[in-house]
Amino acid sequence: MGSLAQIVTAFEGPMLQYSEGLLKDVTDAQFARLPQGADGTINTNHAAFVYGHLSLYPEMLMEMIGIDGVGDVKNPEDLKALFLHGNPCQDDPEGTIYPSKEIITSHYFKAYKAVYAVIAEQTDAFLAAPLDAESDFAKKFPSKGAFSAFMLGAHPFLHIGQVSAWRRCMGLGSIF
Repeated sequence: MGSLAQIVTAFEGPMLQYSEGLLKDVTDAQFARLPQGADGTINTNHAAFVYGHLSLYPEMLMEMIGIDGVGDVKNPEDLKALFLHGNPCQDDPEGTIYPSKEIITSHYFKAYKAVYAVIAEQTDAFLAAPLDAESDFAKKFPSKGAFSAFMLGAHPFLHIGQVSAWRRCMGLGSIF
C-alpha cells in the first residue's frame, strides 16, 4: 500500500465504527422518522436518509477517479432515486417511502468496505494524479487522492454527525 492510500484509508476504521455505533438502539420504526419538538417537526435528516445518501458515493468516487468494475459499490436504482444530492428528507411514519434499515445500511457498509479496499490497492502515482479537468470537483481537489480523502473521510463524517444530532432529538442520546 502506498503512502497516499494509507492516508486515505486511515478513515475506514473510525468512520465505520462511528457509523455502526450511531445505529445502536435505533429501531426500524425510528430509522426514517423526523423528530418532533415542542413546536412540531424538526427539519433535519433522519438516519435512513443519511445512510442512504452516503451509500451512493462509493460508486460515484470510483467513477470520478477512473476505476471500473467494482460490483459491491454499484447502487440499486431505487436508492439513487431517493437519495441523490438535492432530494428532500421526508418523514416516513408508515414505512412506505424508504427501504428498510437492513437494506439501506447493508448497502452502505458493503459499499464503503469495498471502496476502501480498492483505494488501498492504488499506487501513490495514481492517487497523486489530477481529477478529470471537466469535473467541478477538480477545481476544489488537486488530485484523485485528495478527492478520495474528502469522499471517504470528511463527507461521511459530516453526514453521520447529523445522525448524532438526530439521535438526541429522538431521545436516544449520545453513543459515547
